[in-house]
Amino acid sequence: MKLISNTFILAALALASCQPSEDKTTETTEETTEINAAATFPAYFEQVLQAHGGLEKWQQFGGMQYELQTDLGGNPATETHIIDLKTRKDLVKGGDYTIGFDGQQVWVSPNRAAYPGKSARFYHNLFFYFYTIPFVLADPGVNYEQLDDLELEGKTYRVISTSFGEGIGDTPEDQYRMLINPETNQMEWLLYTVTYFGSENVQFNALKYEDYQEQQGLLLPGKLTGYKYENGQIGDVRYKVSFENVQLMQEQPAAEQFAMPANAEVDSLGNK
Repeated sequence: MKLISNTFILAALALASCQPSEDKTTETTEETTEINAAATFPAYFEQVLQAHGGLEKWQQFGGMQYELQTDLGGNPATETHIIDLKTRKDLVKGGDYTIGFDGQQVWVSPNRAAYPGKSARFYHNLFFYFYTIPFVLADPGVNYEQLDDLELEGKTYRVISTSFGEGIGDTPEDQYRMLINPETNQMEWLLYTVTYFGSENVQFNALKYEDYQEQQGLLLPGKLTGYKYENGQIGDVRYKVSFENVQLMQEQPAAEQFAMPANAEVDSLGNK
């Protein structure tokens, strides 16, 4: 696509979180991902943030919890996700497994084999990241570009492309393109790449944002539907996700719940 405005680069301290790989947060201490309230963004991105409730409102919250249902990878699952929005530590409670990120490493209890998916390290914050765009794309280390308008499914969208600075998380090569309704400034589609499992012949995937609901002043989707995307066309459904019983808390969750249990196994980058 043709670039129609200059890239805006937000100064990075390598604290940002990431989808769909290991958290873009590279923490070794209790540092937080909250950016300076005085930080400025391109006007076209600031409009999207405001349409979804505003970054200032997002930064008022310290924790998030929701129930998630998905059929990703052909493995139907009902899970509870708990996230510390300041440190980006997280906990995923499934029926036969628990996945945690303690700020340094991803662990699985009772063992890695208990998680039926391809990679717990890849998965642990995947849907949190998708769910909370555009707010998480205001993290440090994100580059912004406004591209030419794109027509999809008979509708014309404004396009904001984002990429990550070098060294941000496991896969700084990942790309996201937010498709914005020009009348509401709300995101209706996300085109994204996944480079966690290899960076050759990477294709864009499509994710549809539906059933937006107001959650304590923030506009968040009630469901996401992933599609194949090829030659500018939407293809077959790949997976579905729904979010229920969403809670946003001003206080951060208790830190001890993210600590790795004695019987857990680490899912490292080398295991992918």
